[in-house]
Amino acid sequence: MRLIKLYYKQILIIACAIAVVVIFQAYQYQSWWRSDVSVWVFDVGQGDAIFIDAKTDVLVDGGPSSCVIEKLSQVLPFWDRSLDFIVNTHPHADHLAGLVDVLRRYQVGEVWTSGQVYETGVSGAFEGMSENIHKIVMVGSSIQLQEDVKLEVLWPNTSLEGKIFDDPNDGSIVLLLTCFNSRILLTGDLGSDQLEQIINYVGDIDVLKVGHHGSSASSSDKFLQAIDPEVAIISVGENDYGHPSQIVLDRLESEDAVIYRTDINGDMRVICSPDGYRIITY
Repeated sequence: MRLIKLYYKQILIIACAIAVVVIFQAYQYQSWWRSDVSVWVFDVGQGDAIFIDAKTDVLVDGGPSSCVIEKLSQVLPFWDRSLDFIVNTHPHADHLAGLVDVLRRYQVGEVWTSGQVYETGVSGAFEGMSENIHKIVMVGSSIQLQEDVKLEVLWPNTSLEGKIFDDPNDGSIVLLLTCFNSRILLTGDLGSDQLEQIINYVGDIDVLKVGHHGSSASSSDKFLQAIDPEVAIISVGENDYGHPSQIVLDRLESEDAVIYRTDINGDMRVICSPDGYRIITY
């Protein structure tokens, strides 16, 4: 009898410990029980992986490797193995490779792409795994993530289904997240010429995910002056391309934008609420 009581006491202690961990994780990271929305910009090296943690969640790109799995496991409850939406802005491996691992591990509701064709081993694996849940999107496509929180496609301005680009960056999906009273622009790797075409219907931006890891080809003076970002986040790692360009850094500073970089600041979390937004670095 004494051994039985001891056994049940140990079980109770373990159960309580698990409950404390779950509650702590929910309090620290999750938005599923709150109205707040978190936009995580993960440090995945030279690549992009952005997770919008709302009542309907969205992973935008997956970085160059499986490290996105570890990042997601840190911000999602351990029991959660599902994602509502995945968006691949364009099929370069530094945005796409990690999504193959995500599709292997998570149950995904729907996958959005621009439809452009780019034949590589990684893109072939991604297309095969997402075939039954794949949707081609363009300007006008949108998702209502929760009340007062909407994700809209601003580019491409036409269907790119079956099209081949010399530079796949030119077909990048651009997303505008309107989150209560805050506006966050995710530009993929789209170049300056195309970005300047959306100026008239973007307006002022609170937080800009800087295009193409800070490449000088993606953030022109004209574009930055038009959107006037308060905060600029550059997703970048060690690279041989000179990213981020000092020219772009100077342009952002001239617009008085506060600059964050994943290679310096690590993972970033933009927390949006009806009162505004704030940024935490990890």
